[in-house]
Amino acid sequence: MLIRKNVSLDEAHLQKLQPLLEKHGGNLSAAIREVIDLASPDPESLRTPEEMAGDLKNRKSSEVREQLIQNGECVMISQQILKWLVKNSSGRLMEEDIVHELLNPYLLTTVPELKEFLNSASKTAGWKIEVSCSFRGEVVPESFTMDFVGGDRDFRELLVEIVCIFLSRWMDLDVEALHRKSNSVTVYLIHFVRHESQSISPGVRKHFGAKDLLYREIERKPDFWVTLAELYTKFNYQRVNLDKSLFEALVAGKLPDITKYFELKADRSLREIPLSELLPLFKYLVVAPQLVNDVEICTEKGKEQIKIRHDYSEESVVLTLIQLFSNVFNAGWHSFTVNYVSELIIFDFSLPDTSERDAVKVSSGLDLE
Repeated sequence: MLIRKNVSLDEAHLQKLQPLLEKHGGNLSAAIREVIDLASPDPESLRTPEEMAGDLKNRKSSEVREQLIQNGECVMISQQILKWLVKNSSGRLMEEDIVHELLNPYLLTTVPELKEFLNSASKTAGWKIEVSCSFRGEVVPESFTMDFVGGDRDFRELLVEIVCIFLSRWMDLDVEALHRKSNSVTVYLIHFVRHESQSISPGVRKHFGAKDLLYREIERKPDFWVTLAELYTKFNYQRVNLDKSLFEALVAGKLPDITKYFELKADRSLREIPLSELLPLFKYLVVAPQLVNDVEICTEKGKEQIKIRHDYSEESVVLTLIQLFSNVFNAGWHSFTVNYVSELIIFDFSLPDTSERDAVKVSSGLDLE
């Protein structure tokens, strides 16, 4: 038996019924009956109203996901493909226009709005990631933490990076530290002063963009980097990477000046670099171009020392290296002694501050003027 009732609906409700109206050829009564059937409990079940409401929300989320896939905004990929993509892009920063595809800076202007959007998007898209933060009510907090809990680990890492880039760019919040657990990531954020509008904040670059420069240089000059990689692998990395001016000086029979590389990297003169900072910098700049095999440093006060390991057989080459490195420490006004034997060179800075240093002979074939 059909019972006629008057039902009042506003435009918003009609919009929500639109998929069912299309399904039933515009028949509003049929659409409403299907809604009632969906909301009605199974006579054989003992579900509570809360459980029924949860089922409806899940159905709605599934419908939204299906609609996003149908209109081409989203695609479905396997978890293994996602893992591969995330793993092989690790260390490269996501471009801001891609970040803005997910997070609209003109709609999300506060941290609470961002958190609410992320949790809503997680439910709709099925990320299963819950976002919370220690927000205390400030519009732009000086520091706080954000927790990302649950979901797939690789996608969680990707989402954390996206959010941190967004916060850095639009709310001047940088990443101070990350704490990862098996099922969560805690991000410690702190307010910072941006000097350039488009610059990447130091914390974001440190935690998410360690290889960003490498990726971009490979894209800029792919042939160069592919050839270089082939040469290094073919010769088992037994190659030395030299600056052109340094190579020119060696070919001309002169002793090159490498102090400028230290000053450029440290952005100050050698006299302003304390020994405790100079020794790690020395290791970085000498090992990276493979001038030597390894550098072992000790920066403990009063026991400063470096041990340089190499595989050069010609003594003249070893003496040239000693003079080359000695000039760096002399320019920094550091007292030291030098000893060498076989494939080992030792610079010892533990002696009392004095102008006397062990004399080291340099190959007579070099012009040291």
